[in-house]
Amino acid sequence: MLEKDILLIINPNASKGKGRKKAHDIRDLFKAGGRQCTVAYTSNPGHAERLAAKGMVYGYKEIIAAGGDGTVNEVVNGIMKSRKASSVSMGIIPIGRGNDFAWAAGIPANIEKAVNLILSHKARPVDVGVAKGPEYPDGMYFLNGTGIGFEPMVNFRASEYRHLNGMPSYIMAFFGILRNFPSPYHLQVEIDGKEFALDTQQFSILNGRRMGSAFILGPKAKIDDGVFDIMYVKKPIVTRGSLISAVLCFLRGAHVKDTEHFVYMNAREVRLQASENVMQIHCDGEAFSHEGRWIECEILPGILNLYRPEV
Repeated sequence: MLEKDILLIINPNASKGKGRKKAHDIRDLFKAGGRQCTVAYTSNPGHAERLAAKGMVYGYKEIIAAGGDGTVNEVVNGIMKSRKASSVSMGIIPIGRGNDFAWAAGIPANIEKAVNLILSHKARPVDVGVAKGPEYPDGMYFLNGTGIGFEPMVNFRASEYRHLNGMPSYIMAFFGILRNFPSPYHLQVEIDGKEFALDTQQFSILNGRRMGSAFILGPKAKIDDGVFDIMYVKKPIVTRGSLISAVLCFLRGAHVKDTEHFVYMNAREVRLQASENVMQIHCDGEAFSHEGRWIECEILPGILNLYRPEV
């Protein structure tokens, strides 16, 4: 008798439009492992969150997100907003454009291996971040990270490309940013109760290690250590050459050693307030705000059980 307690939420447009075929492959792999899953396809932005919330109401014990970081983010929000996260284990089958959090969590890119990981029943606690702002007064949850400046600019532009996937879309987006060089934000920053002023074009609040398929913004980050890894540029970047140098550091995670230009630290709570220009802000690559004035973030240690290897 097959168990019927897996809800598979899948983006049919993931993997360059091959999501539906992969859904059948995933279902067959679960069946071969003695499990049966209900497949729910997403149809529009926000749909994965609603499906996950409904799955919580229906009492599913395992909810699996098959897609990229956007699908994962929506499923996490559906689970967390139910206030019953401890009653479910989440799985990820990374078939999307970025898959940055899955990479940080050590989840295999191979579908069969990802399914076998879930079948192993090895769910381990991970931290979840929650961000609040004018557009999300009750909070938007995230697994990988949030940030302002170049990071969301590149993310938002990359998502507009329909025929590029993964790293190439982010590289093209980066060159687009070079042509329209952004001004620094004038920020009032509060980190674990300590306040200071900062002018910068990049401030990242990280749970995972990688953003944009290639940029190792949080090289020391751990997804279960109970703290964010904070990275920001200490002074405004005023030339294209300086921006290219910074990006080369991000590709290698070398900015942690460059204390002249970057700050890298841990924190549990962070608040950013823009004194003049509005901010573009993302959570896990998804739009949090295009005209934000403030954002505050808190880490929720070990609140979600995720199928992942021990790392």
